[in-house]
Amino acid sequence: MAPPRLIPLVLASTLVVGACASGTADEGEGGGSAAPSASATTAGPSAAVPSEPIASVTASAEWSHVHNLTVDGDLLLIGTHGGLWSQLPGQPAQLVSEQPFDVMGFAQAGPTMYASGHPGPGQDAPSDLGLQTSEDAGRTWESTSLLGEVDFHRLRAQDSIVAGLSAHDGRFLRSADAGSTWSDLGSPGLFDFVLDPSDPEIVIGTQQSGPVRSSDGGQTFNAIPDAPLLAFLAWTGTKVYSIATDNTVQASTDTGVTWEQMGQLEGQPQALGADGDRVVALAGSTIWDSTDGGRTFAPRITGLDAH
Repeated sequence: MAPPRLIPLVLASTLVVGACASGTADEGEGGGSAAPSASATTAGPSAAVPSEPIASVTASAEWSHVHNLTVDGDLLLIGTHGGLWSQLPGQPAQLVSEQPFDVMGFAQAGPTMYASGHPGPGQDAPSDLGLQTSEDAGRTWESTSLLGEVDFHRLRAQDSIVAGLSAHDGRFLRSADAGSTWSDLGSPGLFDFVLDPSDPEIVIGTQQSGPVRSSDGGQTFNAIPDAPLLAFLAWTGTKVYSIATDNTVQASTDTGVTWEQMGQLEGQPQALGADGDRVVALAGSTIWDSTDGGRTFAPRITGLDAH
């Protein structure tokens, strides 16, 4: 796999908190706080076919329970209950990780990949894997920190900065040394968050009451006025993408201050990823693919488990 060109990614989670099928009870696949919710959700029209449609593929049972999506050009990295998988448009997915552990959280910074979650079958490890690190494109993983202590369902990374949301108590943890040591920044009630690729001190997060923004690395957050009620986030270049609670795809080019509605998705949103104008979203039982900045979508992978 070519060296990742992209830091921002969005880690998957259900919009309704539920149990993770990992062998131990869990607070759910959310980042530690309930997802923002609207009084009514608009299903909207069917996702339109973009200008460059691709042949969709059907998920297999080995990886049909998806937690998160990461986009690097045409390549899609899929964190699942059965390990880390990769997929190119129109091609079958391939297992990347030698150990198919439950990849609840995933992030990458240059050639380094980070993950969190739960052990796979036969894996001798505590139920919470803390922060795992891979330097060989996700094939093998080593424990870096917090083994047996934290289960990150949201992870973001930029250079040596790694940040995550603990699924058990909603704590926002931040590391400035690639995950070796951590600062506990409290429990700000975030459902999802992203770091500015050009300045990781800027953080945008989603809460029940609406999106929030931090300019001090997550120590404090302020509400973003007049913004739509957002759930999932992805930051690529100078553009932030989001899925709102009414299933619309929103985009911002001014670090979240203002938002423009792009397209609309079918099904309950569960994950979002982006690289440039390519936007990929898990909604319902389908991973939808857009090559025009989220204006139109076509099915890329079908037959996924409903969360």
